[in-house]
Amino acid sequence: GWDHIDVRAAVARGIVVARCPMARRDAVAEHAVAALTLLLHRQPAFDEAARAGRWARAELPALDPLLVADATVAIVGFGVIGRRVAALLGPTGARIVAVDPAGAAPGVEAVGIDEAVARADAVTLHCALTEQTRGLFDAARIGTMRPGAVLVNTARGALVDVDAAVAAVRAERLRGVHLDVFPQEPWPGLAEIAAVPGVWTAPHAAGYARGLGPKVAREVADALAAWVEGQPVPHAVTAPG
Repeated sequence: GWDHIDVRAAVARGIVVARCPMARRDAVAEHAVAALTLLLHRQPAFDEAARAGRWARAELPALDPLLVADATVAIVGFGVIGRRVAALLGPTGARIVAVDPAGAAPGVEAVGIDEAVARADAVTLHCALTEQTRGLFDAARIGTMRPGAVLVNTARGALVDVDAAVAAVRAERLRGVHLDVFPQEPWPGLAEIAAVPGVWTAPHAAGYARGLGPKVAREVADALAAWVEGQPVPHAVTAPG
């Protein structure tokens, strides 16, 4: 994300602002796919039962695990990471819809946010934090999600109203929520929300995997080399002009 950078001030000074998304792309995408898969399959409920010493096999019909192959997945933000998520989900047979102002890739249906939320069994967020997306999943929008849907946020914390998302899981309107990022980090109520069955958290960890440092260094070097050589800087947020 670049929401912590004053891009307008940088542009005024002739500074190119660029992202380095490729180093973390695969880690974030795999993390998101794993989270939505396990939530659809009701793994948190199985864990809760096991910790209580309960063999939950008789509860399977009520828990109603859902295959990714039978699910509609909405990818909100169809950039570098969102497209990678779609590529990973493709072989499963999931129905994929994309929400992005730039549209979607060939073979992926592009829809508006309201239609996507109404149709999706799983929603995974991969968009930037802007004035338009801040609070995108507030209580009102979460209330329009399909009953039994899951919500995964590995993008920016302020996209989601944490209290509203947790409340929806607690009320069993949503089957699960995974939050890797939070509006404030560390999140002060982490222990409280993590105790809610169906709420999974991670400490802003989705983008971290073995070998990350050299990948970031390589991407930074490539961006600097392009700038020095007067070439377009990869993944530039903006350029002087």
